[in-house]
Amino acid sequence: MMVNRQTLQKIAVASLSLGLLTSGSDAQSCDLPISGCEVDYLGDVDALMTDFMCDREIPGAALAISMDGVVVYERAFGWSDEQRSISLDPDALMRIASVSKPITAAAIRELIDDGVLSINSRAFDLGQPGGGVLPIDPFPSLGDARLGEVTIDHLLQHRGGWDRDAVGDLTYREVLIANAMGIPSPPGRSNTLRYILGQPLQADPGAEYHYSNIGYLTLGLIVEHLSGQPLIEFVHDRVLGPLGVEESEHLAGRTFAADQNPREPRYHSPAGATNVYEPNGAYVPWAYGGWDHEARVGQGGQITTTRTLLAFLNERYISGPSIGAPLPPDLNPCTGGTTPGRSRARSPSPASGVTGSATRSSSINAQAHLQTTRARSALHWTHCLTPMESTGPIRPLRHASPRSISTVTGHLTSLTSRC
Repeated sequence: MMVNRQTLQKIAVASLSLGLLTSGSDAQSCDLPISGCEVDYLGDVDALMTDFMCDREIPGAALAISMDGVVVYERAFGWSDEQRSISLDPDALMRIASVSKPITAAAIRELIDDGVLSINSRAFDLGQPGGGVLPIDPFPSLGDARLGEVTIDHLLQHRGGWDRDAVGDLTYREVLIANAMGIPSPPGRSNTLRYILGQPLQADPGAEYHYSNIGYLTLGLIVEHLSGQPLIEFVHDRVLGPLGVEESEHLAGRTFAADQNPREPRYHSPAGATNVYEPNGAYVPWAYGGWDHEARVGQGGQITTTRTLLAFLNERYISGPSIGAPLPPDLNPCTGGTTPGRSRARSPSPASGVTGSATRSSSINAQAHLQTTRARSALHWTHCLTPMESTGPIRPLRHASPRSISTVTGHLTSLTSRC
């Protein structure tokens, strides 16, 4: 099968992988099983993936590619279990870490479209003049008067005024927060945010960019407060369901292996973490108790499949000023720029934060980026070849090796453009 290159309006690539093995001495012979239908003209992609995984001792990964909104490649590589006896399935559900953020942002965009809040709404109702969206009582008291100035857009754009490089990521301080509040660990999302709002900001809201899990923790709570639904339920009803994604294909992840979805693999991570559910108990692997995974549903706790990621990538901006907003029709590869049962022909508007500055390349309407999690929760990476809001060189968004990104991106761009 050959595809005319001139017909490629968009190529999207989604990849999920398990965490890296913690020690090279534990590495076994790199003989990875491959599952899913073989695609003759993308055979080089198989070799690229296996080489990439073997070089980095990645035990399992799934990759899917779509062209013009149609999935043309969907395969899995490696193992699902720790013993390396069960091969990974292409439709495996995996933790997607911070790739949850654009999906949470899409839920916020839906509420903006509904008119229940605006991009400039104050995020927190702290008793300030004019109020805010989320009523919450800071613990033990308001830590910074500037918190009343934080807007929805500040949260979306990582400009809320928190700097984790200066004070650490407070969303990962479960035991400390629980002890300070005199409650059992983990404290949960609302109490975590109450504690955070009792601390000072490191910058004026809107003034500086600092990557922030706090912003998306808050946005997830705002979705639930305004919709009256759990975040994942709202995401299905308003974001993924209209794209044809079944409820079973995108879920909230769980902290412990015993509670995982049967389609989830074993996550590989270092041992020696304090169990946030039993701080005085035995140490646990980081991936299974080193943090409260359920509390990260808005910022990094969702699980999904590569096919679901492709459906989302083909419909929404995944970064930049319009993160989570629908793509304009000229960038949407689906038929006529619409999805079944739902028009996507609406014009970008300031209320939804869409800049309207997206441009098209002559043959492959795409750029690339790679997102990874922080080192201690490195359980997922995703590679997306998809429209962004401006043309320019391929670049990493954060926390990734530029050499690794450019290598993978260059190979995938070359391979898919030859089809």
